[in-house]
Amino acid sequence: MIKYYNDYMTPIEIADEFGISLTTVYNLLRSGKLPGFKIGKNWFVVWENVERVMY
Repeated sequence: MIKYYNDYMTPIEIADEFGISLTTVYNLLRSGKLPGFKIGKNWFVVWENVERVMY
């Protein structure tokens, strides 16, 4: 597991870390199963939320 030094992960980082497709990450975000937020067109997810959902 990679230790991220910032508090947020992007969908690309999540997909790479967990070996899942980027489409799956976006589907989790849109459905609300993975809480995240958008700034402009970019999604960000708090690392603690990723830990809760993916582990």
